[in-house]
Amino acid sequence: MTPLTARQEWAAMWPIPLVCMVGVSGSAMFAYAGGVYMESVTAEFGWSRAEYSSAFLLMMLSGLFLAPAAGWLTDRVGPRKVALGGMVPFALSISLFGLVHGALWQWYAVCLLLAVFQAAITQIVWMKAIVSRFDHSRGLAMAVTLAGLGLGSFIWPVLAAIFVETIGWRGAFPAMAALYLLVALPSVYLFFHVPAHQDIRQSERGPRKAIASALRSRTFVGLAAAAGLFSAINYGMSMHLVPLFKADGLDLTAAAGIAGLVGVFSIVGRLVTGILLDRLPTRIVGVFAFLLPLGAIACLLGFPGAIPAAVVAVALLGFASGAELDIVTYIVARRFEQEMFGSIYAAFIAIISICASIGPVIAGAIYDASHSYIAWLITVVPMVIVAAGIVALIPFAADEGKLV
Repeated sequence: MTPLTARQEWAAMWPIPLVCMVGVSGSAMFAYAGGVYMESVTAEFGWSRAEYSSAFLLMMLSGLFLAPAAGWLTDRVGPRKVALGGMVPFALSISLFGLVHGALWQWYAVCLLLAVFQAAITQIVWMKAIVSRFDHSRGLAMAVTLAGLGLGSFIWPVLAAIFVETIGWRGAFPAMAALYLLVALPSVYLFFHVPAHQDIRQSERGPRKAIASALRSRTFVGLAAAAGLFSAINYGMSMHLVPLFKADGLDLTAAAGIAGLVGVFSIVGRLVTGILLDRLPTRIVGVFAFLLPLGAIACLLGFPGAIPAAVVAVALLGFASGAELDIVTYIVARRFEQEMFGSIYAAFIAIISICASIGPVIAGAIYDASHSYIAWLITVVPMVIVAAGIVALIPFAADEGKLV
């Protein structure tokens, strides 16, 4: 059979990345809408913001086990079964937040339950299908799929703010979960199929020695360190954007609307980065993307309460957020063998998730101590510089912008 060209490949399988985009958007629901609920929940129960944010740390720590498990299961039964089996339990789990009544352990318990089923709709599941189906247009397919995280980070804060103000925070959780199911479940059931000749269940896990060697490589260690540090920065800022904007004088709707633009610009960042990675050296693209939060911090510190500055800051954060995961996924897919992609990518996601959970906790603790986000923003500056510096030191090959 004659190999498909990039255009033919995309024309034949374009519904798959779009379905993956819708599916993966759900995994961004709690992470990006959490800031909208923060003030209502902490005010009602008397929790500190650090206590509220530490729930994310618990979820991310569980990712150490859940991410590899999701990759293992996807390799064996296929992403369709994993996604369809996890969507309804995921929606029910996130709805349970509305039943919490004051005890912090209840909030943590629901977070752990949610983490279990959220693993079934993370990018690990959807990206395994993309890597197995696309070759020539893999970068574009990846960018479209990961744009679902940007889509989620845009729509969930806005919807959460609307629901909180109309039906209260308790009703907002199940309302958002129901909307996700209404769109994603039929899309996955009808259009997300595995062609028989490309059935992922036929793939074998890479040899243990090869995986162990890959996990010890300079590429993996350097990329994991840079991406982990950047994720702590990104999630720490994203989680606290709405409270930060409110502290600067904006109302909840305006704050959530501006914060939601992170999703729009992350979609742009993913698509632009996907194109640039095919045309420019990976090091240049990576270092530039990792330095973008510095511009956002300058806007937030220099022009507090100014809506134009807030929009520019969110645009830079969104673009950087989209570019970072695109860069990591692209490198993993090109650098490591497809047979071990699930295992290696799951390890990256687990590390990034844990590091990401630390950012909101640190930001919340700094706010609780100083009653201001200024110290947090200043703390982020050296973190950004170090992350970009690590990217600059990761070994790259001269051809095709790939890591070695």
